[in-house]
Amino acid sequence: MAGAMSRRRRIPPITDVTGGIAGLAASYAAMRALADRFDSAGHHLRDHATADARVLVASDLLESAPLSPVTFAEAEARVADAGAGLHGAAEASLVYQADAVLVRATVAAYQECDRLVATSFEVLDYALGREVGQALVAGAPVLLLLGALAVPAWHHLPADTRRRLGDDLEEWVDDHPAVVQHAVDGSGGLLDGMLSGAPFAAGLAGLATFHPNAGDAAGDLAGLYPDEGPPVVRRRHDLAVPLGQTTPADLTGLMRHLRQTNALSTPEQPGDQGTIEIQTLHATDGMVRHVVYLPGTDDIAATPWSQDGDVRDLPADLHVIAGDHTTYAAGIEQAMREAGIGPHDPVLLVGHSLGGMEAASLVAHGSGFDVTHVVTAGSPIGGVPGYPPGTHVLSLENRGDVVPLLDGRDNADSLQQVTVQFDDHETSIIGNHDLRHYVHGAAAVDASTDPSVHDQLARLRADGFLGAGGTATSQVFQIGR
Repeated sequence: MAGAMSRRRRIPPITDVTGGIAGLAASYAAMRALADRFDSAGHHLRDHATADARVLVASDLLESAPLSPVTFAEAEARVADAGAGLHGAAEASLVYQADAVLVRATVAAYQECDRLVATSFEVLDYALGREVGQALVAGAPVLLLLGALAVPAWHHLPADTRRRLGDDLEEWVDDHPAVVQHAVDGSGGLLDGMLSGAPFAAGLAGLATFHPNAGDAAGDLAGLYPDEGPPVVRRRHDLAVPLGQTTPADLTGLMRHLRQTNALSTPEQPGDQGTIEIQTLHATDGMVRHVVYLPGTDDIAATPWSQDGDVRDLPADLHVIAGDHTTYAAGIEQAMREAGIGPHDPVLLVGHSLGGMEAASLVAHGSGFDVTHVVTAGSPIGGVPGYPPGTHVLSLENRGDVVPLLDGRDNADSLQQVTVQFDDHETSIIGNHDLRHYVHGAAAVDASTDPSVHDQLARLRADGFLGAGGTATSQVFQIGR
């Protein structure tokens, strides 16, 4: 009984699915396809009306008029009625084409409404962020005084009180993810508001004075760090992933594999930061495919004066959110070449946090490799402009994990991307980002009957990345600056 309960706990509920074949974008595409069929039917009926008009003046029919004037008149009337009469082919063609125009106009109106709503939220978030930024600058002396008083007061509080207050804050963030996302979306306005109160600071730091969204703010802040420089990539023969020789059977196995790759670079092993794994799948049909496992951020506390050779640090996060190409991305591409991946070999990129951001960016902007699939776990990739037709992106997001919110927007509803949100959260904000939750979320995805989810998994299996059997080899690379 205990074992059964444990297995049930490992399959959390799925709370939302967007995108894919059952998503809004697919519905819009289906409506446009319906409009095309209406157009085609209208053209076809108009051709029939034209053919009927030609019958009316056909020589054989006209020559029969003196011989049988009554039946001639009846034939002429019926042909004319079929072509141009009430409910005839000509009228029906106009109805079908009017329907086509109406359907396209409806789709355009819905899409424009969606765009206006999104833009309205962005404008409101920016305006609120700017007001907060200006208030912070104006109240800086008071805030500094309050901070000076609060710090010693905090340390004099009982330990259980401090812990309870921290838990209350984490619980509030967990219960209000939309507020966190809107706050991030308004970070450009926050930065602009602070700079407007201290314009000299912008000039000294080389910052712009207008940041319309979180991506612009992230890009400007990333510029405060030294140039990243080229990657240094080396093969790590002394490191191995336990599942490296095992082909992934399902999405749960894929997430377990990513978790093991992530465990190569922990705070206890700082010398192994920047490690990734490239697994080569040798199918029984002779085909070769590759899975690239990309862990997330190693150093979130890097400052401009403490930045070192780690490529998975805070400035890398900022650069990716801004849409820039990073040293981590360049190192991934170099490792793929050194691993023997050819330009036409099918590739699946699997990434957690920053690793998923880089994976999505590589498939969106091109990498010189045939990346057909991407799976992300806890990655803020809502700012990615879009994915090429024929590619497939499956994104997992755990409730209470604030990291996917750090681009300030939802993932797009598109034919290429499916986003699955599940609830396996705990009370710790950091804990909710842990890959063990995404292993559980993957189990929920494997068990899902949602059409979009089912289609994504079916494509991963059909393309030989899941459940294909065969053998696997593994190589571990370390990327640094």
